Amino acid sequence: MRHFAAKRIWVLAASMLACSACVSTGSSVFGTGVHSSATAGNTTIASGQFGDEIAIQATIGRIKSNGDQNRLSSRAIRLPERHLGEIAVFDYQFPQRCGGHEFRVLEASETQILEYQFAANDGDTYMIRDYVSGPSPFVKAGLWSANDHTADSISTMTSQVAQSGDRMFSGAYSQGLVTGLPVAEQRALGAAYHQAVSDVYDCQGTRTLVGSAGE
Repeated sequence: MRHFAAKRIWVLAASMLACSACVSTGSSVFGTGVHSSATAGNTTIASGQFGDEIAIQATIGRIKSNGDQNRLSSRAIRLPERHLGEIAVFDYQFPQRCGGHEFRVLEASETQILEYQFAANDGDTYMIRDYVSGPSPFVKAGLWSANDHTADSISTMTSQVAQSGDRMFSGAYSQGLVTGLPVAEQRALGAAYHQAVSDVYDCQGTRTLVGSAGE
């Protein structure tokens, strides 16, 4: 497992300097992309949503329509929750006019994951995985909700426990696994994902796909 030192977070922040400026302009369908932090149990997470659901769904649709499809054993890909049977995999690199971003869609049963390959300035590649749908009601499109993670940080994930407000059914319940990445790193990686999805959505052709989805 990679150890995330302060130097590493600084490199990520430098990598995202240009993207943060783009995100803050408000020129796309997204919000600011930078949010406050919140504490869940012993884990601090960056609250808010990095990535818009409409843009994410459009990105997934384009990947599945144009990407290379394969099927892998559930043992071939390590995920926070175990899946039985095979996982459908769709790989696609968008053209340079759309940012040249590399994405992958993973599907198993009711679970769908959008994975973004982010290359940082230090040469490392981060596999950022956004659980778009799944068996948990706390899974949703956009980082960082339940089960969202990077491929090499699964071992740092912890269960987020909340207190029920129902008088008849008082007690604690699990809202799923949450990332254990430092907040600064969550923001940097979230901003990278946010910008990549924004690039793809704003690219000519993806908006057409969104508009034709309901026809």
